[in-house]
Amino acid sequence: MPPFFSCLQPETGVQPPLAGRYPYHDNDQCPDGQAVKQAGQWQYYEPTTVAETRARCPRCVELDPTHRRTA
Repeated sequence: MPPFFSCLQPETGVQPPLAGRYPYHDNDQCPDGQAVKQAGQWQYYEPTTVAETRARCPRCVELDPTHRRTA
């Protein structure tokens, strides 16, 4: 299953600015990602340009088994 992100938008329907973009989720165990999916306001993340890229959810990063913590 591809990653996804929240697609909640202001009532104006205008896309939020780049800095206000929601992070994407790619770990099924992430509570933030689960909440986004339960709300039903999300879409799959499939960027085609650099301008469409988003940050990865920090909780998804922490849940990644390949993530290495530094002391």
